[in-house]
Amino acid sequence: MRSSTLLFGLPLLLISCSGDKPVGPPTEEPSALNCSDGAHALRRLNRAEYDNTVRDLLGETSRPASTFPADPTGTGFDNEASLLSVSPALVEAYEATAGRLIDQAWARDVAASTSGAAVRIEAETASATTGAAESNGTVWNLWSNGDLTATFNFARAGDYQLSVRAWGTQAPPDPVKMEWLLDGTVVASLDVPATTPTLYTRQVKVTAPGQKRFAVRFTNDTYDPNTSTDRNLLVDWLEVTAPAPTGGTAERALRVCEPAQVGEQPCARQMVERLARRAWRRPATEAEVAELMGVYSLVRTSGDGFELAAKFALRGVLLSPHFLFQVVETPAPDSGRRELTSRELASRLSYFLWSSQPDAELATLADEDRLKDPAVLEAQVRRMLKDSRSEALVQNFAGQWLGLRQVDGISPDPALFPNVNTALKQAMREEGESFFRAFLREDRSALDLLDADFTFVNDRLADYYGLPRPGSASASRVAVANGRRGGLLAQAGLLAQSSLATRTSPVRRGKWVLGRLLCQEPPPPPPGVEALPTTLPAGATLRQITEAHRANPSCAGCHNLLDPIGFGLENYDAAGAWRDVDNGSPVDAAGNFQGVAFQGPRQLATILKEDPEFAKCMSRKALAYGLGRELTEADWPVVRSVDERFAQGGHRLPELLVAVAMSESFRNRCPVPAEQ
Repeated sequence: MRSSTLLFGLPLLLISCSGDKPVGPPTEEPSALNCSDGAHALRRLNRAEYDNTVRDLLGETSRPASTFPADPTGTGFDNEASLLSVSPALVEAYEATAGRLIDQAWARDVAASTSGAAVRIEAETASATTGAAESNGTVWNLWSNGDLTATFNFARAGDYQLSVRAWGTQAPPDPVKMEWLLDGTVVASLDVPATTPTLYTRQVKVTAPGQKRFAVRFTNDTYDPNTSTDRNLLVDWLEVTAPAPTGGTAERALRVCEPAQVGEQPCARQMVERLARRAWRRPATEAEVAELMGVYSLVRTSGDGFELAAKFALRGVLLSPHFLFQVVETPAPDSGRRELTSRELASRLSYFLWSSQPDAELATLADEDRLKDPAVLEAQVRRMLKDSRSEALVQNFAGQWLGLRQVDGISPDPALFPNVNTALKQAMREEGESFFRAFLREDRSALDLLDADFTFVNDRLADYYGLPRPGSASASRVAVANGRRGGLLAQAGLLAQSSLATRTSPVRRGKWVLGRLLCQEPPPPPPGVEALPTTLPAGATLRQITEAHRANPSCAGCHNLLDPIGFGLENYDAAGAWRDVDNGSPVDAAGNFQGVAFQGPRQLATILKEDPEFAKCMSRKALAYGLGRELTEADWPVVRSVDERFAQGGHRLPELLVAVAMSESFRNRCPVPAEQ
């Protein structure tokens, strides 16, 4: 693969994966029984994986891939190898981003070598639950209670200084108040009486190094248009200053040597070899290093300095397919080799559990070829699940399987549902994420996802649900006992995404249950079928309208399958709020699932929980996500083995993920035929 961009008169090479043959995204489709590890030996990093990888590789937390073209989704996940092609626009984005990442990492290394490293993230580039950019896009206005969050790398234990440049628009009687949180734990509560930019700092002791989310939370919003009272928090930037270095260069991303001490060319080579080893998830060959050093020499002999020459060589590392793709070597046709190498297995495992590259421990075991030992592999899976980077499973696996990523985009009609604003949608998404996270971290059956007696709400969502306030602006665990909340089927964000803007949709909700929870996708509707009205006539319930529609023989097939499930969720309106009346008439939440009658969401959840297809569907979803491809018929024996181990482990989510990682399909290029 070669870029058309000329740098210093020479095409910048994307280092090839096999000798001098150009490589690119696969174009052929796998046959029904041909796993994509063969037909698709290259799997491009998707946007989440790119962001997490440069975070762990370079300490970059600005999520640069957010500006890349969106990743396609296949069977529900955006890591499917056959769909992750490379467009010209993406190549241009890779080239522009690589140079910027190297420049920024180099600057951080320089700062770290002289004092405690300070990393600053501008507020407008952070992740916000509310508000908007102001002052020409340089300041973020949190105009209602919510969070502004950025991820920082706390590389070692010690005392860190947290700094925020902030001020407020004030409203009596209290000043603006903000909280600072690290990974959801409040570490500071501050008054912000300032009306002009002011620096606020706090010292925080960090005992467990790693990536942490630093959030600034606005907690006492008020607004009254009648008196022009408006209290807001404005934030310019967030900054984390690390403890002063104790010597050495082990924590530097790029500048691992000084040219004045070891010589320019040897130092540049040392930088290139180290970055390539980490970025490519394997040591670079002598030929590959020579090719990168050729870029260094070209820039250096053209009259430019050491720094620029080294940066261009390092930039080439980030433009290699070995960085941008997970590469699986294709063995000779007659070799009979199916097993992944230890390094390939380490990469597959880390991108499964962390959506990022292997860490030092996993890479060392891969170098020593020890991951082929099942006991070593299982121990690594369990270790990695306890690491904070396994949050990627919440964001990327659950976020796509359950549709949590889509909650922010729900759009109930504001005239009918005026309470559904940005802050409430954020609370709905946090409910789903916190709920799944609890099952990932706690020793409980994943079958309880359907009927758990608890959920996670902040004060705003508690009001919406009619639950007692937990006294927190962040999602907090609360017990539920009235049958209206608790479990996936009772979460407003999931209910709203399977509704229309103006009304509920038993069809969509039935389809969501069958497809997401039971892996039974119903057929598409026949062409030319008239849709149900988006608004209901006065006095008519949706059940009455739907049953009349179902009398049409061309409609009956799908509706007889979907409607009886969706009707059981009719107590929730289109925005997920509980209701007892629909359009002036009492809600009828009677339903039927595969011949079993039920009444309301709680009974439906009980029936689904007892259906063995729910656990099997979780196994299929987790295996497809872990492999980064659609499952084929050859995978079914593996699916059964994963499901059996999942059941033996009490249907706990960690046991499911261990079962996927230990499976034949995961540890090999293709499923091992049953007769073997």
